[in-house]
Amino acid sequence: MDHTKINLIVRLQHIDNQIESIMSLQKGLPEEISALEEDLAFTARQIEARKRVAEDHQKLRERLNGTIFDCKEKIRSFKEKQTLARNNKEYDALSKQIEYEEKEIAQAEIKLQDISHTEHHSQELQKKGRELIAENRYDEITEEMMPDDVLNQQREDLSQQVNLKKEELDSIVVETAEEITRLREKLASQRTAVTQEAKRLLDKYDHLKSGSMQNAIVKLDRHACSGCNTRVPTNRHTLIVQGGFYVCESCGRIVVHERLFDEASAEG
Repeated sequence: MDHTKINLIVRLQHIDNQIESIMSLQKGLPEEISALEEDLAFTARQIEARKRVAEDHQKLRERLNGTIFDCKEKIRSFKEKQTLARNNKEYDALSKQIEYEEKEIAQAEIKLQDISHTEHHSQELQKKGRELIAENRYDEITEEMMPDDVLNQQREDLSQQVNLKKEELDSIVVETAEEITRLREKLASQRTAVTQEAKRLLDKYDHLKSGSMQNAIVKLDRHACSGCNTRVPTNRHTLIVQGGFYVCESCGRIVVHERLFDEASAEG
């Protein structure tokens, strides 16, 4: 049996494994950074939403206070004019204008009270949140209960964590860049060789790796496929030991003797 083809594909898997081993030095940092950035963005949105509400309240409060001031000025002016009214008709007309301005003041004051009540309610919720934090009852805290200063501290802490993780990842990428480049060039060369000599095996290999399967070629381990631990039929052991291969009936991986991986490793 010509084992050249299977040797070529095993070498391809070996190089893939080397690349994966180096990439694993990143320790899941890209995913961790992504999760931290999502938390940071969520916290930032909470803070910005509260800031917008506070700004809207302030603008509305200023506008309402301005309305009250203007109304009071108009009332003062109307009352002065009442003292100069020439008849009851003029006096009554001014009285209606004063009454209208007083209603405007009352409505503005109600709106100011609503703002105060809303802000007081928010403060009470945050006070409750602070008590729950002190008791480590975080699972009972709603978004509205989280105190402003705690949110700001969370944003700062998350930002620092993201920066630290990115620095760690960048350091690993820089340290391994040269080796990764060398292995990827070697991988490309090996794929060319496999394409020329074992196209069908390469198609099988690529098909297996197109899913979530990292290792398409695995070792025979204790008479079983080391990919899924399914036992390999006894009548196929001799073929594998002789340098052949077996396609696992359970997971579809190509099972070979560990000697082929040792040989691929020895070749560098």
